[in-house]
Amino acid sequence: MCMYLSNGNFLGQRLIGYDFYDNRSKGFSGLSEKQVIAKLRNNEKVYGFVLGDEDGKEVLKLDAEGFNMNNLQLKTGVNSLSWMYEDGSSDMNIGLIVVAVSGDKKKVYETVNARHARVEYSEDKLKMMMELNVPVAGVRLEKNKLVVCEGVEIIGSEEEVKEGA
Repeated sequence: MCMYLSNGNFLGQRLIGYDFYDNRSKGFSGLSEKQVIAKLRNNEKVYGFVLGDEDGKEVLKLDAEGFNMNNLQLKTGVNSLSWMYEDGSSDMNIGLIVVAVSGDKKKVYETVNARHARVEYSEDKLKMMMELNVPVAGVRLEKNKLVVCEGVEIIGSEEEVKEGA
């Protein structure tokens, strides 16, 4: 079972937990910060977070290096999404998490987002989204090619898809 970070949940200014996509059930579930830290300590797969250290205390940090999770959408109210890091680089209020890649010649990228939607994108459309500065975790754009990060399920011909470490 792999879990993919989709968003954080706040009640006012207080963090109440995180939502994750579960690739086995194809559904979303919520976990508290302590539950996520416990899963990572037990070497369970939680893509989007890594353990960090702050003043001698274990904390959750976005996995920018391994899973390309550079920003996170936060639910701060009913139908209200904001960004963890407001940088103004994109006017689009959407972030995508690639969870699977299928196809031999024409790649199809299955994504999830903070609105708990599962949407498939062609390679060209996903590249366009990335060029428009939409945060996309699970893949990197290198030399105009999409490179899949560890944790993304590859369905089909593995020789066609270059997998990152």
